[in-house]
Amino acid sequence: MTRYLLTVLCLGLVVVAAAPARAADPTTAECLSANEASLTARGQQKLREARAKLLTCAAASCPRDVREECLRGVNEINTALPTIVFEAKDDTGADLIAVKVTMDGEVLTDRLEGTAIAVDPGSHKFVFESAGRPRTEKQFLIREGDKSRRERIVLDSAAGGTGTTAPGATLTSTPEAPSSGLGGARIGALVAGGAGVVALGVGTVFGLRSKSKHDEATKACPSSPCTTKEGSDLWNDAISAGNIATIGFIVGAVGLAGGVALWFVGAPESSGGSTQVGFGPGTLQVRGTW
Repeated sequence: MTRYLLTVLCLGLVVVAAAPARAADPTTAECLSANEASLTARGQQKLREARAKLLTCAAASCPRDVREECLRGVNEINTALPTIVFEAKDDTGADLIAVKVTMDGEVLTDRLEGTAIAVDPGSHKFVFESAGRPRTEKQFLIREGDKSRRERIVLDSAAGGTGTTAPGATLTSTPEAPSSGLGGARIGALVAGGAGVVALGVGTVFGLRSKSKHDEATKACPSSPCTTKEGSDLWNDAISAGNIATIGFIVGAVGLAGGVALWFVGAPESSGGSTQVGFGPGTLQVRGTW
């Protein structure tokens, strides 16, 4: 088994001047990385993860353009994020509160108290467990924007019944046939290339914003140095957006170059292995075992 390590480092990265931030605040690089990660998570319908990333880049220490865009993204995610209210009953109809709920193996809560729980859209397997009772499994299709959906779950006091598994029992499934798909290296190439496209999109958006701010700043304060606060703010905004655009274009080019390199490295008939892609401002790292 051969191990490939591809590390592409970008030289001459523009450093964005910013006021000193508190130690707990995200840096400009972390703000940009969180913004990019939120786009990827949103594309995968992982809305809760996308919201967490957007809250990071909405911090006061982030550049104003990034912060405002992330705040808008938080509002959009909050509107689209579905929620569900689970009502657990025993076989006599009594309420159950001490119920552990997991979604696709992730623990959502240890207690049901009638509050709405945020979940990602899509088809998910929910497991409900309460002491002394067999666990119950349910498959639900969650729709984007569906708020406070209510589901009643009955946890029997005896083992057996539809959708339940006795404590200690082992669930079995039919093994999946080995895949003869693209292989780990080419999957990594697609991931790296996709990340590059996203970064180029970010660079384009902020490039256009920088040009717009530059035109406004030129009209407000054509002379240098600028003597008005409004003009100074416009020039600072133009410079900040331009720096972010530069970083986006550089990282995008790095991602596309890394994707092309990995595509030719990976054999299409390869199967198994793993691929890890690390993506951040100025650096793209792809590690894989194929």
